Amino acid sequence: MAKAEKKKQCFVVGPIGDDDSDDRVHADWLLEEVIQPVFEQHFKDFDVNRADKISDPGRIDAQIITALLEADLVIADLTTLNPNAFYEIGIRHTVQKPIIHMHLEGQRIPFDIASFRSIKFQRKWPRDLRRARDTLKQAVEAATAPGHFVDNPVTFSRGKFEIAESATPADKVLFDEIESITARLERIEFGFLREYGFDTTRRKAFHVIKIKAKNSSPDKDVQTAVRPVMRKLAIDGLELHPLGRTEADIRVPVEFDVDPVFGALRHEVGEDFVVTAHGVWSAG
Repeated sequence: MAKAEKKKQCFVVGPIGDDDSDDRVHADWLLEEVIQPVFEQHFKDFDVNRADKISDPGRIDAQIITALLEADLVIADLTTLNPNAFYEIGIRHTVQKPIIHMHLEGQRIPFDIASFRSIKFQRKWPRDLRRARDTLKQAVEAATAPGHFVDNPVTFSRGKFEIAESATPADKVLFDEIESITARLERIEFGFLREYGFDTTRRKAFHVIKIKAKNSSPDKDVQTAVRPVMRKLAIDGLELHPLGRTEADIRVPVEFDVDPVFGALRHEVGEDFVVTAHGVWSAG
């Protein structure tokens, strides 16, 4: 009997969270409704796995690192800016193997990886599923194609170092000027985002409410705490934008009275979170 050909491995990293947490709902939605269907239909030579699905005995941290180093492809969910996920992404970047970044639309991505392509997805309408699957399929095809060039912050920095080593004095002056301009632009953009805390590509007006875990509650998950309040409020266009596990912006469309939202948040989560109004923002 012919021996079955060993399948390629796709390893998924990102926020997982505890059972029934918002992180787990999000992670399962992405895995079961987007990633797995794409591979089952179009890439049957792959097995898809995630850290909490590893059934082999042994240390889970060692198994995760092995998967990150050896998998043929890694899909990384940047949503919620989970520290463990970014640690795992960093490991993958160092080995210069294919990785696909994904994130929930509206999530602010750190500057050091924001310039590298990441698939934005939503989960509001059925068509969002189809769009996410189609986009992921195209990304997997590109990442697994022969001759694919792996481009990430590590490979970029290595390339810069190699260029600097062989550059002429005139080249180095030009490179220094380009880096100076880039740094100034990044400082301007970072200052704007730090001040206003949201996606500047949108063309809407919002009341902004900032929520941050108190020092006495450093482990509280802001999404788990806030989403039930948002469901009760049932305001069309009300948005939650996590800035990490313990901090988030709430955006309230200006056509709605912000006071009931602010009051509900203070009442429901004020014991563990600082809730502050941050004015109105508009663009366009």
